[in-house]
Amino acid sequence: MPVQMSDQYYDIYSDPNYNPETNQYWNEEQGIWEDYVPPGYYPAPADAVVDKDGRLLSSEPIKSGNEPEEYSIFVSKWNPPWLASLSDGAAASHYVWPDISECVMLKRVDCFELDSPRCQQATTDIEESRRVRVTPNWSPVMSFFLLNIQTPYTRPLRIESTGPPRRHKYIVNGKKNSRDTSKWVYRETVNGFIGSERIPGTSDYSVDFQDSPDRYYFSESPAPDLGLRRLYRFAAYPATQYFILERVVVNDALESEGGSGLTAQIEKGPFCFMKKGWRLVGSFFAFDKQLTGSNQYTVYTRNDPFPRINVAIGPIAHMEEWTVQHQFYAFDVAIAGTCLLTLQHCVRSIYNAASNVSRHRLTTEDPKMPWEFRMQIYVFPADLEDCSLTEEAVKDGKIVEKGPGGF
Repeated sequence: MPVQMSDQYYDIYSDPNYNPETNQYWNEEQGIWEDYVPPGYYPAPADAVVDKDGRLLSSEPIKSGNEPEEYSIFVSKWNPPWLASLSDGAAASHYVWPDISECVMLKRVDCFELDSPRCQQATTDIEESRRVRVTPNWSPVMSFFLLNIQTPYTRPLRIESTGPPRRHKYIVNGKKNSRDTSKWVYRETVNGFIGSERIPGTSDYSVDFQDSPDRYYFSESPAPDLGLRRLYRFAAYPATQYFILERVVVNDALESEGGSGLTAQIEKGPFCFMKKGWRLVGSFFAFDKQLTGSNQYTVYTRNDPFPRINVAIGPIAHMEEWTVQHQFYAFDVAIAGTCLLTLQHCVRSIYNAASNVSRHRLTTEDPKMPWEFRMQIYVFPADLEDCSLTEEAVKDGKIVEKGPGGF
């Protein structure tokens, strides 16, 4: 007799008696494994109008709540990324950077800030970035990519360190700041573009300075903040971190999939809210502007009959029914340092005449029913240690500041 769980929703994947490989549930009373049958209906929000069987009587779309998930449960389905072959990356490097004979390996610069006193640290070292990321009161503010080699279109930018409070200095090689009286220790050198003109995919950045104590900031603003002095300008490839979330939903519309199925969401960083019921399965960095040879990918979203996404290069059918959530740029061929994500779409079951619910997912997994390969996307990977997860409310990748009284 198949096991029919209670209509009260809970996360089946967090239940130790459930085996996801066989979709079976351990019956402790009888001491046997039995087939797991999901509840009949998708769990409605607490304030939703439903009938006695739990069916929604309101036309309002189902939206995810703001209740946070436990960290260990939220990351329990994480899939580590696999880097693309360096030989494949070398072959594509010439098409993206035709004026550079060497294979380009882009270096990601992660920038972090401390609120009080306001300080900044930036690094291309992955381990150093992870150390700062978990340091209390430090928050990620931006990421961008630079060339790993010097060219006629770049100039060296030195990163130096001092403290307390620990902070970094950014200065063009050979330049001096007469107002700076602090003693600095050399950390590394990066290659910033001289300017963004005629270099596809780049944006202008600035280095601003503030004294008492001496502090330096990377900035994307056209003008310096009050009390800051603008020193230098350079250009880089702006990038954004994205998070891939998945969950299993139960809904009448999924009859062709047995009443339940997988759905996905893509959230914009640098912060990710640990949404109740969802699982973080991956994260990646993508460009904000178009590089030579890259494609623009648009993430469409809708909440009926449950949250789902559609990822496309061009227009989609019935665009008026979807909302544009994100747009980013990536490659459909490997470049050095990228990993492969496959875009998969849900297909109609060959065992059921019922229609399926159209939706997409980005994953490192091989496609299996009811999912089918759609296209391949090469992005820059992020490990779990590179993710800033929070229980606080997040909007557009930033933590929402609470007003007076915590509201």
